[in-house]
Amino acid sequence: MLANNRSDIQLIEGDVALPVHTGRTVYTPSPKWPNGIVPFEFDGPFTDEQKNIIIGAMTTISQNTNNCIRFVSRANNPVWLRIHSGQGCWSYMGKAFSSGKQDLSLQIPGCVHHSVSLHEFLHALGFVHEHTRPDRDTYVRVYYENIESSQSYAFDKFPSNQVNTYNQAYDYGSIMHYRSDAFSINGRPTVKPVLAGYENWEPFMGRGDKMSAQDIQKLKAYYGCP
Repeated sequence: MLANNRSDIQLIEGDVALPVHTGRTVYTPSPKWPNGIVPFEFDGPFTDEQKNIIIGAMTTISQNTNNCIRFVSRANNPVWLRIHSGQGCWSYMGKAFSSGKQDLSLQIPGCVHHSVSLHEFLHALGFVHEHTRPDRDTYVRVYYENIESSQSYAFDKFPSNQVNTYNQAYDYGSIMHYRSDAFSINGRPTVKPVLAGYENWEPFMGRGDKMSAQDIQKLKAYYGCP
């Protein structure tokens, strides 16, 4: 993840944007996009191939929610996603503004991948990282001694009243999970599975290329999809 060079935002957990001088959980629970409709526009030198990769992620979300969540080209919408090639891969959490553009950065070329686009769109739809669940210590161990000191806050847990898991079990295969070596200062693991029977999931965490079944169920539940 590249460092952000914008003066108007701060990034928490590596890729979640907040306006400067606000609290860490300011958008949690996150405002939803009304009726599951997310207007968007591309702004920047994306090739047709790159746009198709990003649109493919949008289509995946729509198909997996039976078109309950739809991405539409911006028209006269009061708020829209401006997909641009900023510095790094990041998004706001949920619908963060009442008017104007809401930036989502997919830097060319490193961030223009199906899995990365899915991850950032799910942030934009209102979801936090899986490892920040309030019950995560039952399922993973965080090795703070291996984490870059400036990034240790990225492993903080959310309070139980700020995260709704919709009765879904902890999901090592979530598209929203960190890699086991995220923000490692020495190449050693920063987060590892500890639940008996799931130790072998370490190489797969944060490396999936699609939403898990639980990602889909939580997304549908949050937006009231049938």
